[in-house]
Amino acid sequence: MRVVVIGAGSIGSHVAFRLLEQGAEVELLDASQPGGGTSASSIAWLSSYPQMSWQEEPGKAKLRGEVHDMFARLQHELPGDYLHWSGTLMWGYRHERDELRRAAAAVRAKGVEVQELGADEARSLAPGLRLRDDEVVFHETGSGWVDGPGVVRALVAAIGARGGSVRRGARVVGFERAGERLVAARLQDGSRVEGDVFVNAAGSWSSHVAAMAELAIPLELIPGKLVYTQPIDSISHVINGPEWCARPDPSGGLAVHWRGGPQDATHGANARSGQELIDEIATALPELAGTAPVRSSIGIRAIPPGGPVVGAVPWLRNLYFTVSHGGIGWGPMWGWMAARELLGGEDVGELSAMRPERFYLEPIAIGRYADDAEQVAR
Repeated sequence: MRVVVIGAGSIGSHVAFRLLEQGAEVELLDASQPGGGTSASSIAWLSSYPQMSWQEEPGKAKLRGEVHDMFARLQHELPGDYLHWSGTLMWGYRHERDELRRAAAAVRAKGVEVQELGADEARSLAPGLRLRDDEVVFHETGSGWVDGPGVVRALVAAIGARGGSVRRGARVVGFERAGERLVAARLQDGSRVEGDVFVNAAGSWSSHVAAMAELAIPLELIPGKLVYTQPIDSISHVINGPEWCARPDPSGGLAVHWRGGPQDATHGANARSGQELIDEIATALPELAGTAPVRSSIGIRAIPPGGPVVGAVPWLRNLYFTVSHGGIGWGPMWGWMAARELLGGEDVGELSAMRPERFYLEPIAIGRYADDAEQVAR
């Protein structure tokens, strides 16, 4: 089977790698450079707390519990310095403590290790963190972060080494059809790429790719700002405060995502500048006081209404979708799901609520969903 994967971000690279490993002939296309889009501007936090306490669709909830194992397997297959199980220190506003405790109890019941710490205990783990003496911090030991560009580089290198094809600057501008099948993708340079199956892993451009095949697949596009700090020696954990999340970056500094308050459909307020964000987080990380940001970037997160879109519509079965928010974390999972369905002939039950045909069966309001809003614990 010849598979053409459109989009070489985290999801597309994982899909292409897994399909190739499972025996497909694979060509991976990217309109620019692999991993250069949203995958390069993601907080890339791997965590089960509070996520596994959320009320969400059962199939997705089951798969969420397997994500960390997927990454452990990938690291065994492709050794590299792109995965860091650093642990997370998290706290909220005082009025959120009871909810955070309920969430911690819910995820512990599912086997996730979360400890409640006092301020002194948290400071011993993160000496550079300034906390009030009455602060309560939750420590998730089995969490961490991914170097998004690093994992894409590792996957793309492995694809090339194993006989797959990776084409850069290959922007898809249309499809050729034969009845109810796509037979080729047309590129901006006038060339065409034939395939038996086409995988739409184009992230924030996925609606455009779908439209080229005469499918209407909606996306909510939410921009998220990342600011990169000067090197900081005193923080090695992911730090998740009430208004921002920071993780170590390969540069030696921190990558910081500003939420501006409790998450909602708009992801809170936006910091006006990188300097404003640095000045704000320096109240909790005084080592950064008086420093300037190294750089900033905006990632356009693709959030399908109703959750991930995985699979094909029945009337165009050889255009397979792998589109979701949290593409860094979900990438390995969607790679395995695509391999099981496209090459193994399975109909994976956990994906039943994620099929793209749902957009043709009933209206779905665009608003708050589990991936981008804090949820009530079970």
